[in-house]
Amino acid sequence: PGEVCETCGHSHAPDPAMLSGDRFDWKTAWSAVAAVGIRPCSGALIVLSFALLNGLWLGGLLSVLAMSIGTAITVSALATIAVTAKNWAVYFAGDGRIGNRIHSIVEIGGAAFIFIVGLLLLSASLSGGA
Repeated sequence: PGEVCETCGHSHAPDPAMLSGDRFDWKTAWSAVAAVGIRPCSGALIVLSFALLNGLWLGGLLSVLAMSIGTAITVSALATIAVTAKNWAVYFAGDGRIGNRIHSIVEIGGAAFIFIVGLLLLSASLSGGA
């Protein structure tokens, strides 16, 4: 199932029937969440190392807890905004050729915006903050 590449003979993308979600259950979802959550945050490791070296156990734990709560709130809010904005854009653009064109423009514009912000942050860090 799925389209096969004429060059190499392999399928490079899943068939839409494979993405129907009929085999997706809570056990699979929690295993994905656990797999992502197992990797420790490098910032949390630095804070905990500093706290351990200075004997500030409780302060380190509370700092990491505050960081994790803040990250959860921020990521949840941004994901909600992104999904809602995309749904609104698809609704207002409608189906058809113009809707697909607007969809592509918004996706490319968003990617370009993130890329430019990344370049600005990189150039600021390389210039020494002066």
